Amino acid sequence: MLEHLQEILHAVGPWLPHTFVAFISLLILKKYGGSHIQPLFFAKVYNPFLGTYHVTCQALKRQHFLSMKDHVSADPVLRKKGVLRILEIGPGPGYNFEFYPPNSELTVVEVNPYFEEQFFRKQKEHPHIKMERFVVGFAENMKDVPDNSVDIVVSTMVLCSVRSVEGALKEIHRILAPGGKYYYWEHIREAEYMWVLFVQHLASYTFYDLVFGCQLNRKSDEIIKRNKVGFSSIDQQRFRTPQKGGLHAILIFHSAHVKGIATK
Repeated sequence: MLEHLQEILHAVGPWLPHTFVAFISLLILKKYGGSHIQPLFFAKVYNPFLGTYHVTCQALKRQHFLSMKDHVSADPVLRKKGVLRILEIGPGPGYNFEFYPPNSELTVVEVNPYFEEQFFRKQKEHPHIKMERFVVGFAENMKDVPDNSVDIVVSTMVLCSVRSVEGALKEIHRILAPGGKYYYWEHIREAEYMWVLFVQHLASYTFYDLVFGCQLNRKSDEIIKRNKVGFSSIDQQRFRTPQKGGLHAILIFHSAHVKGIATK
């Protein structure tokens, strides 16, 4: 028995330091990843990737948000001024700001406090809109935003990372004014290529959520379509983002998307 144990220890011995380091790294990610490591990583390192994605999808996103300019505010004072009150969830570095109608008043709810400085710096780049508030918070709990107070809610690439899609939708419905619209653009579970779906499952159940705070295999489109929160109408469609070669080919793992507009 002792000899067998010695053989096992001899075989695994060289791997023990690496296993120990991996274990400690996992504990650090679990304890501090969501509150410290992930936010700093996204704000300082992940931006170049987001920029590439934005350029690739820019024309498609502009078309998706185009109807926003025809919306009329539910607030009579803002309506007279031709102003819309927009709230974006998880705007990151603000790639969507260019699509918003002139004179819009913009509030953002962002879980990552490291983006606050970038948010107000974007005012110079987008003088057509007013950067009104930066709220550090979660999509599932926007307690600092009053009921029925927002004309437009926007989320792009956000529902993959919330803890509860249903909870986020409930909050979105709560803060929207009657007749208000929720514009969404989200990556979703692969339905065409089974090998891509396999990789999505493998990544989501191992490292991807820990490192990126994202679940690649989430069925956000189906959850929205079930409409448990009571939107008066939902118009959505699945699509695939444009694909590039080289290193950008890895984007195939979240190229399945849904875009839509839900009306309160």
